[in-house]
Amino acid sequence: MDQNVKNAQRYLNAMFGGHSEWVKLEENGNTGSLMMEGLIRAFQINNGISPATGFVGPRTIAKMKVLPIMERMDPDGDTSVNAALVQAALFAKGYNAGGITGIFYNAGVRAVRELQSDAGLFVTGRVNWKVWAGLFSMNWFKKVSSGDETVRLIQRQLNSEWSDIIGVGPCDGVASRQTILSLVGALQAAEGVTYELIDDLNELNFGPSTTRNFPGVLRNGQNGGNYTKFNKLVQYGLYFNGYNPGRFDGVFDGQTENQVRAFQEFYALLGTGRVTAGEVNVSTMKSLLTSKGDTERSAKACDCATVLNRQQALDLKAAGYTHVGRYLTGFVGRSTSKAITHDEINHIKNAGLSLFPIYQDGGYYLEYFQNSHQGLTDGKLAIEAAENLGIPSGTTIYFAVDFDAYEYQIDDFIIPYFRMIDFIFKTQLNKKRYKVGVYGARLICTKVSDRGLASYSFVGDMSTGFSGNLGYSIPKNWAFDQFYEQDFTSNPTFPIDKDAYSGRDKGASTFDVVPQKSAKQLEQENAQRILDYARMQFIHDILNPLGYLNGIVTTGISYNKKVKLANYSNPVADVEVSMTVGGQASTESDSEYKINISVDNEGKLSAETENQLSTITTGINLEKLGDFKEKLESIALSVKSGTMTFKITPLPPNKIVITVTTTSDDLLPENPKVNESVSCELEYEFTFKNRRINPEFNISTESILIGVGTVAVIALVALAFSTGVGEVITALSTLVSAGVSLFAH
Repeated sequence: MDQNVKNAQRYLNAMFGGHSEWVKLEENGNTGSLMMEGLIRAFQINNGISPATGFVGPRTIAKMKVLPIMERMDPDGDTSVNAALVQAALFAKGYNAGGITGIFYNAGVRAVRELQSDAGLFVTGRVNWKVWAGLFSMNWFKKVSSGDETVRLIQRQLNSEWSDIIGVGPCDGVASRQTILSLVGALQAAEGVTYELIDDLNELNFGPSTTRNFPGVLRNGQNGGNYTKFNKLVQYGLYFNGYNPGRFDGVFDGQTENQVRAFQEFYALLGTGRVTAGEVNVSTMKSLLTSKGDTERSAKACDCATVLNRQQALDLKAAGYTHVGRYLTGFVGRSTSKAITHDEINHIKNAGLSLFPIYQDGGYYLEYFQNSHQGLTDGKLAIEAAENLGIPSGTTIYFAVDFDAYEYQIDDFIIPYFRMIDFIFKTQLNKKRYKVGVYGARLICTKVSDRGLASYSFVGDMSTGFSGNLGYSIPKNWAFDQFYEQDFTSNPTFPIDKDAYSGRDKGASTFDVVPQKSAKQLEQENAQRILDYARMQFIHDILNPLGYLNGIVTTGISYNKKVKLANYSNPVADVEVSMTVGGQASTESDSEYKINISVDNEGKLSAETENQLSTITTGINLEKLGDFKEKLESIALSVKSGTMTFKITPLPPNKIVITVTTTSDDLLPENPKVNESVSCELEYEFTFKNRRINPEFNISTESILIGVGTVAVIALVALAFSTGVGEVITALSTLVSAGVSLFAH
């Protein structure tokens, strides 16, 4: 909370509270978008701009331009509401204006000078339209903690040289949408395409006029005069694409040339017939400033939703294409199939083309990825479709994220979706060891790949307005780069997307022979797939709330075989967590505490199960239990019908094993023809250092069912579930004091 900002909020509410268009500000001392909207609305009300929207548009800027330039005022003169608004805005931007007096005096002048310096504007201490525009914007002019000094240098230079055309942009060191779009605006200004202030940078386009007015070729040694401003834009574009020319003064030197060449090579621009290595013509400039680049450049790859006939495949090959992306499943609209067929595979193979398969039965909107099991479903269906088509082992399948996902949405939903796909691909279901690929904007591909969840990226660079493309370099593992949609002339003509090809993913050029199967065989295989999927979902639902999904993603799943999930160690003990998945329920023993699991007609846990869960978690007074009961409920809901057992086993001289076994009696209760059970046994083995377990310690049936024995078992399991097994070690002393003698000293 900033007291000066709070004072500004009080002033604004008091001054404009009686106006019908005023929206009261919360007087909390916090700056941010609501505060800035209030300041803009106050400016609009005070200067006769109606409606007062709280957002800066052409009419507001026009008013700022005709206001008299505000200079240092007479301290004994009349106050000005506009001067008070400047002072309030300065505080909101982090500058000390002295107070909200309505007199623009020494402190205010110093604050404006500081703002102008931070923003790269001519320093005068006077409030002209650029100061108004900067103050009454959502932009920040001091470097934020995540900001980059070089980005800030570029931002300040853009404001210094081009703010008459592109407006006063942020100088916070973040390569924002506004900063990236302003590069095209600066280019158009340098070319003389526009001389007026651009009202909306989002409407900018590297179109025919910008292309036509580009100054030929920029190259090493071609400096000075008119070239300097264009060379600077080249250097800016290089930096935002991950290539540092080392200077941003418009001198095209050897380092800039080398970085241009490296950029062209990595982006597969060389060999397209449109560029010369190390030189920047308009084709290279398009790739530097926009994600799709020069749409007229040639491409070796394409993708389409059309089921190709023999002639279409041959024509693609004759046109220079080597790779074609096709969909494994799905429809265009409601009735036209886009799924690749066996005949089409023969056409592709006989034409000498290679195939890169795509899976997309949705993915056009966020809600698709909010389904917690969507990745499991898609992973399974993609594997099945690829196997049925004879797609060879090791082929990469690209899963599509075909909308403009913001970074928090990628983290919250897209990454978990790909974790589930990766989970399926590392199980026995993926017999051919297909690889996972990702299709989407640059940021999506990069974040998914950086987490090891995709081998290659198919980049949707055609969507230049996507926030995940603007300001981000192409991912390092890019294999295909979609940049232009066109109609391809053939018999019949059909639409394709042109894709640049990096050579990283060779695709599939040969295909497995797929045997013809009877209807009964297909029915049996389908039933087995449904069962396998149910098992995978069962295991996922147990491991995911416990935080062990990553462990199984790494190791894969094998039935009736112990798989290590995690290892922990501290000065007291070493802990190994493992899992065994079986096809049937484990045999009960006297040392187990059991919960019977069932659901009611609404799919909720039955009253009996809820009561048992409440009973075992009541009275456990250990710290840091977290959401243990919620995790148990989540697991129980996935079981629907079955049991959960807890067991603690001392293994003299220095070990304790905690075992939690979850068993489903019927994986597919909705299918009366299938009656299959599965169990998932989690084992926590504690090996203690410098201690010995009391050889007389034993948990009998009676002690488990009543008294401290139950508390001992459940408390240890709760800690292992909720906070990590390291907390269990600390808890043992608590259990000892409660009356359970585990160790002999």
